[in-house]
Amino acid sequence: MSDDSNIPLSHIVKCHGKSIASLLLEIEKNQKPQCKYLDFINELECLAIYEGSSEGPRLKRQTINAFKEQHYVALSYTWDTSDQENPRKGKYMVETRDKSQYFPSPVRDCVFDRVFSFMRAKGLGLLWIDRHCVKQKVCNNNGMCPHKRCKEKQRAVETMDLVYSLSKHPVALLGKPIEWEDEVDLLFKILDRQLVKRFAETSHQEILQALRLLSRITKDRWWTRAWTFQENYRAGVDMTLLIPHPQFLEAKKQGYRIFSDIPKELCIKSVDFCEASTEFCLAVQAQMPQRDDISQHTKSIFQVIGKYTLLLDKSMSMTPKVITDIQTRGLSDAWDKLAIIANCCQYALRMNHKEMQTPKSLSVSILAMCLLNGEILLNGSREDPFSMLEKTISQYLEDQAFKWFCAPRRKSDLTFNKGCRFVDVQFRPSGIETKGHLWKLGRIIDTARFRLPLPKVDKSSCSLSENEQQRLTQLAAELRLLGETSVASQIEKFLNHDPNRQGETFKSEPFSRQYLCLMAEELAAAIEKGKLLRLGRVWNSPEEEVPSSAIFVWDSDNTERNIQGISQNINNNSKRGRRPKKEYAFTASRPLKRGSQQQGTNDLDHHVSLEVEWPLSRKQDPHSLPRLYVKRWAVGMCFFYGIARREVIFPWPSTFQTVIP
Repeated sequence: MSDDSNIPLSHIVKCHGKSIASLLLEIEKNQKPQCKYLDFINELECLAIYEGSSEGPRLKRQTINAFKEQHYVALSYTWDTSDQENPRKGKYMVETRDKSQYFPSPVRDCVFDRVFSFMRAKGLGLLWIDRHCVKQKVCNNNGMCPHKRCKEKQRAVETMDLVYSLSKHPVALLGKPIEWEDEVDLLFKILDRQLVKRFAETSHQEILQALRLLSRITKDRWWTRAWTFQENYRAGVDMTLLIPHPQFLEAKKQGYRIFSDIPKELCIKSVDFCEASTEFCLAVQAQMPQRDDISQHTKSIFQVIGKYTLLLDKSMSMTPKVITDIQTRGLSDAWDKLAIIANCCQYALRMNHKEMQTPKSLSVSILAMCLLNGEILLNGSREDPFSMLEKTISQYLEDQAFKWFCAPRRKSDLTFNKGCRFVDVQFRPSGIETKGHLWKLGRIIDTARFRLPLPKVDKSSCSLSENEQQRLTQLAAELRLLGETSVASQIEKFLNHDPNRQGETFKSEPFSRQYLCLMAEELAAAIEKGKLLRLGRVWNSPEEEVPSSAIFVWDSDNTERNIQGISQNINNNSKRGRRPKKEYAFTASRPLKRGSQQQGTNDLDHHVSLEVEWPLSRKQDPHSLPRLYVKRWAVGMCFFYGIARREVIFPWPSTFQTVIP
């Protein structure tokens, strides 16, 4: 099977005659570390233009260390010629790698004309363009090729996303021009938020014209390709869009002062364009929800340039949306989706599809890569497994990915959520095996009934404010009154930590310290609001009881979520003082793996803190692994120094065990 990523999972199960779980176990063998070949970045080939030759402009090769020298243009463009572009080529002569001669570039002249116009206006001298800065002459071998040149190209392709993320001047060339004065006017009104601010005063005709303009811009070929999606995503806030326009619009453009002064180009930050366009479309949806022509425009615009921070709830993961967006883009080789997803989601593991046995499934390979990198699925859902199998892989992930993360107030929500992943994942016939600490939840603490006054504090700790230190010092004192001296001592030790003192436990674990500081702030805020807290003790075996060494916020925003994700109101009055039932939490964390001087890892910090269900806890065989089901996110401080992590199993969703004859 070639590309099955847009067909229902049921077809894949039927075609292979195996369950999704069985296919995942087979595909797991084809994982490999995501390696960024840093020599490619340390010795990044760029081009500098030399226009003094009588034979026309010449492009000379120059090598830079892109980790240190980032003032180069990383060009994003489509190799195919758009209908509005002049296909002529050969004007620019490019230096060979041995620097012995020049050859005419196969890149369209208009591509170089436009990017060098931008560079002259910005005072930039170096250009990175994949067609000439990555070796292109390789074998047409779909498998693993032993040739040095082929390996070098493969390594460059796997590392290319760093070229865009490191550049201070990534630039995208759109082909469809802005052709009329009223289009410039409309684009300015969209970017300046005038249409949103004055929505009630704006005619339906002008709103429709603005939507049609955005639809036309987003149908540009540059927006439709998966590789350019990666380039835009990895370039982030620095990516600049260049949209061509005829000469007669120059004065109109200059009058608005937001489009820069590049001749015959509208110069717009990609993030600004996407954000302003999304805000406008959301306003349109809110004010004009019933019109089919409107909804078709807004839906198609969201699919191309929808800003995640505006479209996604702050408690969600971006991963399903990233995968959906990549799915809708074009690729000459559909299996390249694996590399693009891995780069955009910052996966440390990727799937080596070239060594997979046939028949192979792209959908299950995408799913395997997500799960091996720690993405969290709802595994206790009561959904009908057969109806869930009628979804494509991207639809399934949108539906079943965990959606109730709780980012600290000081962190960007979606960025924090990106790191909320299991660690050290392995597939087992029964489910996902991962490592961490399992906590048996115990005493509920009602902070609204604290008896002691707020103490005075005079020692600065971490990033905590004076009020936050007071709240946590008060908490430690209240815990001592309750006989919970172990966790009280841990909180006091945390507050008394001197970052300048040698030999401290936290000194060698900056990530753990930083994460604890974030959780401490959340705990202090919960105390100030009079919320419930709950103690936890590490679970090792039914017979072994240890003192409490974790404390969680227990009634976040007065809602709980069951394993089906349904919000349930809590009566805090009935919950206060009652005897708690057996409940558990699972936590895990690890700092990003940095790799070596030669190979980067594409990794990020991982952290998980979940309330879980353990239905068979009373019947637990001491020799088998706990089988846990995801319930909700649990914010809290956990102290587990000297306590080894243990393996647990998160059983497969029932959908994954289904076989269709």
